[in-house]
Amino acid sequence: MHTGPSTTTSPGTGPQRPGGGRGMPLLIGGLAFAVVFLLIVGATVGYLVLRPGSGGGDPTASATATTESASASTEQTTEATSAAEEERCWSPDQARSSKNPSGKLRGGGLEMIPPKGFDDRTDTTQANFVTDASRAAAKVEGTWYSTVAVGKVEWQPGVEYPGDRDAAERIFACLVSNSAIWDGTSGRSVQDQVTEPVTVAGMSGYRTTGVLHFGQDTLEKTDGTRIMVAVISTPEGPSAFVSDVAVGVTEHEEAQNTAYDSLTGLSG
Repeated sequence: MHTGPSTTTSPGTGPQRPGGGRGMPLLIGGLAFAVVFLLIVGATVGYLVLRPGSGGGDPTASATATTESASASTEQTTEATSAAEEERCWSPDQARSSKNPSGKLRGGGLEMIPPKGFDDRTDTTQANFVTDASRAAAKVEGTWYSTVAVGKVEWQPGVEYPGDRDAAERIFACLVSNSAIWDGTSGRSVQDQVTEPVTVAGMSGYRTTGVLHFGQDTLEKTDGTRIMVAVISTPEGPSAFVSDVAVGVTEHEEAQNTAYDSLTGLSG
């Protein structure tokens, strides 16, 4: 390292300073001291660099361990986030991709014959996890209706489909817990809930049925609704029959069974 200008005097070219005869021994002694000093410093630095845990080991191994630790932490965080974001009653977009054949309603991989008196038609449903729906409704009184519908079961993206049985029970549970559907009623309770395996036109699935009883309401013809949710494995994927009809309105309760009995796969 350059620290500034210096002057060198050649022997015999200028006046000798007093005591100049001792210059050579002093120089040799100084060089010896410098060599020893450098050896000591070098040994000390080598020990500090190469000692265990000093960072002088394999840097690749250290980087790999750090990367693996960060990756594991990220995976755990992602799993926790995914679980936390799952919605109990998720709703897909009400997109319609099927077209009803003559005299039938089609949704997903199911078709049904709409029962007599169920003349109102909509392409939406209030059931969670159901899209591509076709619904028929019959008036009970005022703005209260009994309904039957078919549609495609669509689960929340990023959440594993739980199977037909759990899907039927979840759709049923979300229906009975949706207070907006049962506006004007209170003290609601579920009675006689049953889930059972079923076969529809050779296709297997599960059906959940039960009665949602109203403790208080302003209705005259009924004090509850009979709900039926069937999730069927079709060649087009899991599809659902969803119905709620007024308890005590006999023609509607019979129509629910008639509509279910008419279920088939796609006719082409």
